[in-house]
Amino acid sequence: MVKDTDLTKEYYKSGEVAKMIGVSTRTIQNYCIHGLLSEIFVNKRRLIPKDSLIAFLKNKQLYVETETNRKDIIYARVSTHKQKNRGDLERQIQNIARFAITQNPKDLEIISEVGSGLNDTRKGLTKLITLVQEDKIARIFINYKDRLTRFGFHYLQLICDFHKTEIVVVSTETEDKTMSEELAEDILSIIRSFSGKLYGLRKKVKEDICIELEKEMEKEKENDF
Repeated sequence: MVKDTDLTKEYYKSGEVAKMIGVSTRTIQNYCIHGLLSEIFVNKRRLIPKDSLIAFLKNKQLYVETETNRKDIIYARVSTHKQKNRGDLERQIQNIARFAITQNPKDLEIISEVGSGLNDTRKGLTKLITLVQEDKIARIFINYKDRLTRFGFHYLQLICDFHKTEIVVVSTETEDKTMSEELAEDILSIIRSFSGKLYGLRKKVKEDICIELEKEMEKEKENDF
């Protein structure tokens, strides 16, 4: 069976169609010769239009139409307003959009926000997860995995897989300056958080020790009497 979401191109090679339906390339060529599939030739290469392929698959009962209300999302994030103001967020959106428009997107929507990747209660992320759980998203286009979250990407992947939402990571490049800055800021944030907790813990331990000492002193006074 072939899902409508699997057909992301306007033209297909004979070999691609053959692989989809489990027949030989020669069989697909014969279908074209006998008019069962339309064909065009580009540089002497046979290409099958998407519309003709869909009609053929429907006739063979090999085509599955998914829900029509599922849309594609571009999700972009930077950690600070400084990064947004210098154009990092907009460049990130443009980079993803350039790729997304080549993938036959449907009702493409942009969700962008400013916030740390350590913050799992961000409004944009919360909205995104809600839409996934409502089965309203087909694909999520992101620049890097850590745009969604610094930690716990695997769990988001499991949620998306369950709801048949594909996460498409656009960039294969190494970390850029913006990402390096964000990583440094996130590490400092973690250090500050643990430092605060350790300080609070030390204070609590001291208070508990003082209370215990006072109790012991009270007992000694009672024993003296």
